[in-house]
Amino acid sequence: MHVDLLAGGGPSVPLELQRERVAAEVARLEALGATRVDEHADLGVHWVTMRDPEGNEFCV
Repeated sequence: MHVDLLAGGGPSVPLELQRERVAAEVARLEALGATRVDEHADLGVHWVTMRDPEGNEFCV
């Protein structure tokens, strides 16, 4: 199973605002023990791939 958390707001939100929203959520999740894997932007959407402390991958 792969979980996607829509923190940026989707393609209707300006890309720079998406980046700010995603960065805030990524920082919160890193403080809880998640790690950043990669950063992406495609089709007007910005997201970050992360892993939880057990190694499960998810996207924010």
